[in-house]
Amino acid sequence: MAEGDTLWTTHGGQRVEVPATVAGVRDALPEKQRQQFLDEVFAANVHTVEHVLREWIVKIASEPADEEIFARLAAEEQGAA
Repeated sequence: MAEGDTLWTTHGGQRVEVPATVAGVRDALPEKQRQQFLDEVFAANVHTVEHVLREWIVKIASEPADEEIFARLAAEEQGAA
């Protein structure tokens, strides 16, 4: 759901707000990940930039335990292709 410059979702039954702008996502990331994020955004085209942003927003909203689930889903998705 959108509310201006932020989005929100639920995680573990709790509302989680995440940024909805490139600058907001960049600022929410740990400093060591900011350049990687910007590199991916700048490499994206008009058709892929939304996907790049959504991937990083999910990373911001997730917890370390979620990474296992994401890795499994990505592996399953690649196996289905």
